[in-house]
Amino acid sequence: MREVEQWKSAIQCEGRVVVLEETTSTQDAAMDQKLQAGDVCAVVNQTSGRGRRGTSWNASGGVALTVVLDKAPPQLSIAIAAVLAEELDQHIENSVGIKWPNDLLVDDKKLAGILIEQREGLCLVGVGVNVTQLNQRGSISLHELGSEIDHATVANLVVSAIFSAEKIDSEAAISLWTFRDILAGTIQTFISHNKRITGTVLAIDPLNNLIIDTDSGLISLDASIASLDPKPI
Repeated sequence: MREVEQWKSAIQCEGRVVVLEETTSTQDAAMDQKLQAGDVCAVVNQTSGRGRRGTSWNASGGVALTVVLDKAPPQLSIAIAAVLAEELDQHIENSVGIKWPNDLLVDDKKLAGILIEQREGLCLVGVGVNVTQLNQRGSISLHELGSEIDHATVANLVVSAIFSAEKIDSEAAISLWTFRDILAGTIQTFISHNKRITGTVLAIDPLNNLIIDTDSGLISLDASIASLDPKPI
């Protein structure tokens, strides 16, 4: 319970702050608590976190929270990724990169993820950040990167980043996001219209198109519907 109170004291926002000891998902809990735009729901122990496209999120030792907004402009997702990466950069020596569209990675290992959902006329922004040591393949934490930052401080950092990102226009969001893009120049496999397309990523406009150089020539994929194939190439 002491940690719950620490989080409550640390998280600064104009709306209501709900911090739970344990819940399945902060996205679901935010709706159960009838939170409104400007409110925050955070949890010390999230047991069934999820990522984009139904993937699971291991929140053990990390920070999991949801900020409720009244709307989600097209650039919101990439703006949050870019601003949060910049904030986390201040606490570690390594540079935080963004793996399209909004996974935050360090040394090709996942540090944080973002999930945005629309429910009952509200925009739910769910964020998970790995804080303490995970010993999990493909993931990395702030403490493993040398930071001594505590969970409550990370929770407030995330909330602040989301509210700051909400105010960024699309041009600024694209510029900030592109600076941290780690896929350009790499070979990747995407899924679009139920087809797997493999090629070298030439350019990414995160709000519009992905330009891929394939064996069949250049292909432009609609960024709004394409996704990275989770299977290795």
